[in-house]
Amino acid sequence: MSKKPGSLRGRAKGGALAITLAAVLVMASACGSSDASSSGSVDTAGLKAAEATVAKASERPTTIPVTEPVGKPIPTGKKITFVSCGVEACAIQGPILAAGAKSLGWTVDQVATDGSAEKVQGAIDAAIRNGSDAVILNAADRDAYSKQIADAKKAGVQFVTCCSLATAGDGLLYNTATDKQNGPIGDYLAAEVVADSKGKANALYVNISAFEILKQVGETFDASVKKYCSDCSVDSLDIPLTSLGKDAPDRIISYLRSHPKVNYVALSVTDALGAGLPAAIKAAGLGDKVKIVGQGGGTQNFTDLKSGAIEALVPGDLYSYDYLMLDALARHWAGVPLNDAGPPYWLVKKDTVPTDTSKPFPVIEDYKAQYEKLWGVS
Repeated sequence: MSKKPGSLRGRAKGGALAITLAAVLVMASACGSSDASSSGSVDTAGLKAAEATVAKASERPTTIPVTEPVGKPIPTGKKITFVSCGVEACAIQGPILAAGAKSLGWTVDQVATDGSAEKVQGAIDAAIRNGSDAVILNAADRDAYSKQIADAKKAGVQFVTCCSLATAGDGLLYNTATDKQNGPIGDYLAAEVVADSKGKANALYVNISAFEILKQVGETFDASVKKYCSDCSVDSLDIPLTSLGKDAPDRIISYLRSHPKVNYVALSVTDALGAGLPAAIKAAGLGDKVKIVGQGGGTQNFTDLKSGAIEALVPGDLYSYDYLMLDALARHWAGVPLNDAGPPYWLVKKDTVPTDTSKPFPVIEDYKAQYEKLWGVS
């Protein structure tokens, strides 16, 4: 999907939650009713528009989102500290960053933490003391790390993030995979739901409202379903943080049983919400009726996609997140304007899913060569 597939929390929830959901990265309002009829006339023009969007979204992107060469020498010898959040996705990002930095003649110090605000703050403090030129932190939050961001600014240390609600400026050099940039994910999922249902969708958008960065995807999903199909409906179900990894599938099944017209479930974060859901839907006798789409996706989710238990996913692209952050640092140190690009998106289905999904995969297959060309180091 994801927050890319792809970032992630309500501002009052604390820094650790932001880092955790960034690893699984990326709110539909209760617009319409689950009782809306799906047997009425079909909006032919809307259906054709949805099918066109799906056709385009299903093509694997081949070009990185940045196209302007740096055009000036990029200083070498820079030292970057990547503060890892302590879960699998962050552990994967470290080596990606290290490979990209090596192309630029830089080094990356990968510092593992448990994702708690205290540990992350300590890691940033140490990076500043130890002479890092930049700090990279997923889902950086100004409230949780205001002192560290200010200290980094004072010391001339660049602070770069992805998958955050924070606005660049005042000590934060760059942010990518923002909530606004992630909005098109909702459009892709909505188009798939409308196209696959032939304009007869009653969708349930399953959200985690505690994570505010997900809001834009949900709002776009809701608006796009209505755009493509005025007679289709979208309901929303909010899953509390305490249910993640526990009874989230049970809550979804309970909703489906009490709203029998729902025939599509859209997951705001498939990694967090989709574990065990296809099996639960099948066990509830709904496997022939209810289809799943979602943002993000882990190994099991893509296994379910390959088997047909999930209809479509928009994965988060850790490779794009990392190389966009490196590109921002390269442009800053070269003295040229930064790009404002978001990551690429790809609607992946059973017939297009890569063979190896045992680990995150890049959306742009030759991303490394394309970035190195822009950097003048290929």
